[in-house]
Amino acid sequence: MLQLFHSELELLVQSGFIYVPLLFDPDIAREIQHRSDPEGLPDDLASGGSKTVVELRGRQFIRSVNIQSVLANYQRIDKEYYDQLKRDYLQKSSNFSGLSSILPSGKLQTIILKIMPYFVRKSRVLERRQLSDEDLLDLVYSKLDIPQSFFERVDKVLDSKPLLRRLNDLDKLEQTIEMPPEGPVTGEALGQWLYKALESQIVNRERCRLDQELREREETSESKRNHIATLLYIAEKGSFELDGFGFSRIGSRDDYLIYKRTGEYILKDYYARSYRFPDCRVAVSSIGALRPLVVESYKHPFLIGHAPGQEICISGYNWPQEFTADNIIRLLEEGINALLYGYDARRRNGYHSLDPTLYYVKTIEFVDYRVQRDDRPVASV
Repeated sequence: MLQLFHSELELLVQSGFIYVPLLFDPDIAREIQHRSDPEGLPDDLASGGSKTVVELRGRQFIRSVNIQSVLANYQRIDKEYYDQLKRDYLQKSSNFSGLSSILPSGKLQTIILKIMPYFVRKSRVLERRQLSDEDLLDLVYSKLDIPQSFFERVDKVLDSKPLLRRLNDLDKLEQTIEMPPEGPVTGEALGQWLYKALESQIVNRERCRLDQELREREETSESKRNHIATLLYIAEKGSFELDGFGFSRIGSRDDYLIYKRTGEYILKDYYARSYRFPDCRVAVSSIGALRPLVVESYKHPFLIGHAPGQEICISGYNWPQEFTADNIIRLLEEGINALLYGYDARRRNGYHSLDPTLYYVKTIEFVDYRVQRDDRPVASV
């Protein structure tokens, strides 16, 4: 279809549609005769007001595409050409990126604005209320000592003077493009009209984008300025912890180790003796398979060894594959619940038992975690 706009083929513009020459054969002739039958449904009514086939100087033309539809969707029809035209025509406009372009995106945005609010509370009251974005960023900002350079970066982005100058430049490019006149036209002439119409469309869309950006900048409050600086600082630092929840960047990509601390907790063995386990970080890595693991060197009945980065033994679990806020929250909770509540002292489930058994094979010992040590021998079961 796009070749029509670069050819000398005679086309026809009528009722907002482009008509192309109709190759004639007996079957087509019969179809045309049928459509012109007075007893049949009028062709213009059957097609919403525009005829399917029209005749001009003894030649038949068939309706193809709506001109406005081609114009409105050209970015999808030929994205490469459209983007090149946009770059050539707007030139410096790409320098004016919106606020969203400097803020964290991808996984980091999900972690900060979707996962963190689930685990962080503004106060220590019993009621857990998930924070709004604004409440969360107010809280995070209060915990950080952000260098002045980050506020200067924000102020530079929020400065409206360059934007106003660019809008003034776009006013000079503004032009009114009318629909091509109805009647016969060559593909080349229609292509030239389309080129001009696309230029006008690009300018109008850019004006709308910059107008919206200008409104956002003018409406930015001191609180929002602090929020933007907070996000910029965290994005550059790559790690943060609040209320036992935290994350740290893995390498230089948008991948992170997301964790929640357990705090100290007590497990009991078969003889109801208590064992105090130290705090650890249960984490999920955004790289590879999504599994809950313990960050530190740590021992627990559900960890096979004592090395850092061990996966927590959770049998019969349907592991999610996609990195989403809901999946990460669920995995962190499953990992923490397994460590704190999964061990059954009667069944001694897991890789290890808190207390020796008759068939005890020495692997990982937990006697140093016992709250009240009892050096007297314990009867084996």
